[in-house]
Amino acid sequence: MPRQRPAPAAAPGTPTDWRLLAAIVAVGAAVRVWLATQNSGMTMDSPLYVEMAEQLARGGHGLLGPAHHGYPGLIALASALVPGRELPGRVVSFAAGLLLIVLVERIARRVLPPRPALAGATCVALHPLLAVFSGPIMTETSFLALLYAGLLAAVAGRGSVAGVLLGLSYTVRPEGLLVAVVAVLASVRRPRFALAMATGCLVVAAPYVGYLSQETGRFSLTPKSALVRPALEDSKETEWQVGDVNRPFTEPDRNLIERFQWAAPSIATHYVPNFVAHGRRVLEAWPAPLLVLSLLGLSIAPRLLFAPFAYLLVLPMLAVAPNLRFPQVLVPALAVLAACGAHWLTTRAPKPAARWAPALAITLAAGGMAWEWVGQAGKTARGFDDGPDYAFRAAGGWLRLNGEPNALVMDRKPYVPFYAGMRHAHMPDDDYDTVVEYARATGVHYLVLEEHVMRSMRRQFVPLMSDPEFRSREPRLRMVYAGSGGEYTGVAIFKVVR
Repeated sequence: MPRQRPAPAAAPGTPTDWRLLAAIVAVGAAVRVWLATQNSGMTMDSPLYVEMAEQLARGGHGLLGPAHHGYPGLIALASALVPGRELPGRVVSFAAGLLLIVLVERIARRVLPPRPALAGATCVALHPLLAVFSGPIMTETSFLALLYAGLLAAVAGRGSVAGVLLGLSYTVRPEGLLVAVVAVLASVRRPRFALAMATGCLVVAAPYVGYLSQETGRFSLTPKSALVRPALEDSKETEWQVGDVNRPFTEPDRNLIERFQWAAPSIATHYVPNFVAHGRRVLEAWPAPLLVLSLLGLSIAPRLLFAPFAYLLVLPMLAVAPNLRFPQVLVPALAVLAACGAHWLTTRAPKPAARWAPALAITLAAGGMAWEWVGQAGKTARGFDDGPDYAFRAAGGWLRLNGEPNALVMDRKPYVPFYAGMRHAHMPDDDYDTVVEYARATGVHYLVLEEHVMRSMRRQFVPLMSDPEFRSREPRLRMVYAGSGGEYTGVAIFKVVR
């Protein structure tokens, strides 16, 4: 395709354009509210973010764990106005998800007329993944809002502001630093602009690196460095076992460079298969009809908008399973590209095709969005919860009222301890007696078992939960709670007897 000159920056929108954008945001809000009412808003990482926010609000350091501090910091700020432990994090995610719609429209308006730019905003407003992640206590939408606000500032030529915003995105997720570096390198032909962007990023990133390094006791760019490791051949290898130093939870401490050296042979062996697997997830998040429009828009879109795609090149190096969470980083950029492609198709298509080009653009866009909702992205949005949350909440509520204050609760997943307001101890995946003795030796007060977890992850505990005779012969554990709302929703709580 021949390279096209970018269109001049568009003039500010008319009142009608702003009303249309407001309507698109309202529709996006309705979709997000609907999905938020269909799930608990909690994932495996959510309790960590809430606990980090609570510590930051008290003026202390956040918990050391696989999380950056930016999102918990936003939750701590929101908690000053929004009550509860869960609602502040959900409000932050929701507000960021709506802001992202506006940011995409503003980026597209740098090179497109008002109506095509609104098409890109519509793609973001109705995207099932972006919509569903605007509800839970998760980092995704907050990260995307800061990242694309930085890219908007960069496209607008405001280098210092862009650098600061990209630096702030790095405090939420580590890939923000990668995008910032790529954006600076892509701007080297404008030295003053690139220097301003790099300086703005360093103003935020350098103190944060110092903060992480002070917490860990050594130079650190991210608490997620454990993802740089040899590939795990079996998902069961991610399960922690007592005393096993070869598992991710207990492996020897290494800095980031040492980890890359250690993992290099495995990275080289698995890179291509991993890249293909993550590429399939991108196609699930952005189906072929929309991808066609995005490819048509390559010649028009702002070049700095390509910086997030560097993430797709780095992701296969990490020991993470392909997941639809990851392509979200690319979706807003792909939406702008698709809007550019639709505009190119309707205004620059060859004369023989000009008559049917608008209909083709609408068909590709509508078909692609329908495909999203019918396909895996839509299924993920509609089935977001990780287990029967109502049963977890009921068990946690009972334990909060009847358990020992500030008790240590062992569970494979953190939901029941979180709802109980108690400390969580991760359950290892050893044989039955080893786990029980480990719980007794480490001061665990309660052991929680869920049918939803046992059938796939902790089958060694099935007799304890299902066989009364087995329980009667077990003097180290005493059942104090049992609840169930249907098949595979049972939750049992055992008091650990010393």
